[in-house]
Amino acid sequence: MMQIASVSGDQPWICTVFFVADDQQNLYWLSTPARRHSREIADNNKTAIAIAVKSDWPIIGIQSEGLSTVVKDPEIVKKVMGEYVKKYGQGADFYDNFVAGTNQHDLYKFTPKSFILFDEVNFSGNPRQILER
Repeated sequence: MMQIASVSGDQPWICTVFFVADDQQNLYWLSTPARRHSREIADNNKTAIAIAVKSDWPIIGIQSEGLSTVVKDPEIVKKVMGEYVKKYGQGADFYDNFVAGTNQHDLYKFTPKSFILFDEVNFSGNPRQILER
């Protein structure tokens, strides 16, 4: 699970989504355009994410800020949805519905600027690690 934060004016919003990653460290999720975070991303695509990798003590988590966009390229949709179906066992019809224009959901992509890794397991002396792209 991933939390994604969006903003409208001076009011932030955060929601939880299922996600998959590609080999360039982009993160993808499905959402309907009517959801609050989707509407806010349409107006302002600056977003942030957080992923709890390990939530019990000692903690590992990832945070990032970046840009979110709707994916329209059929080849990217096909590849990402293949990974999504493998991971979650859902969404097998998404690509066919995408091509037919009948999906209720859009595929969103988060492109990170950098990552902050907070890892008390592997970096106990300095758990906050900046990972530049």
